[in-house]
Amino acid sequence: MRTTEQIQAVQKAELESMVSMAEKALNGFEKMAMLNMQTLRDATMDAAAAMRTALSARDMQEFMGSQAASPMQTAGQKTLSYAQHVAEIAGSTQAELADAFNQSMARMQQVMREATKNGAGGLPAGSDAMSTLMQSAMNFTTQAFDAAQKAQTQATKMVADDVQSLSQAAAKSGAAKPASARKGAA
Repeated sequence: MRTTEQIQAVQKAELESMVSMAEKALNGFEKMAMLNMQTLRDATMDAAAAMRTALSARDMQEFMGSQAASPMQTAGQKTLSYAQHVAEIAGSTQAELADAFNQSMARMQQVMREATKNGAGGLPAGSDAMSTLMQSAMNFTTQAFDAAQKAQTQATKMVADDVQSLSQAAAKSGAAKPASARKGAA
C-alpha cells in the first residue's frame, strides 16, 4: 500500500531530522564549552600578567600605576565580547534548529495532504461525509502547523531582538564607563 510506504519514508526522514537537530544542539554546546575554556584561559593569562607587572614594580608609585592601568575597561570590553560571542552562538544554533523544525513541519504537512487524498480516493461510494471529515481534519492540522511555525518564527525574532538589545546596551555601557572614569581621574 502506497500510504504505508509514504508514512515509513516520513518516519525515516523525521528520525534523520531529529538526529540532525541533536547534532546542531550538541554543536552549539560544544561552541559554548570552547568559548568558556578560551575565556578561562584568557582570564588566567591576564591575572598572571597583572601579577608579574605588580611584582616587577620598583616602588609604590609604579605599583599603584600598574594597578590603575584601566583593568576595568579591559574587563568590560572582554565581558562585552564574551556576551556577543554567546549571543552569536545561541542565535546561530537557534536558527539552525528552527530551520530543521520548519522543514520537518513542511514534510509532515505534505504527507498528511497526500494521505488524505489517497484515503479519500479509497472510500466507497456514498462516503462523502467521511471524505468531508477527513478534509476538515486535514485543514485543521494545516492550520495548527501554520500557527506553530508562526509562533516559532515570532519566538526566534524576539530572542534575536533581545540579544541585539542587550549587546547594544552593553556596548553603550562599556563606552560610557571609561569616559566617566577619565573624568573622575582628572
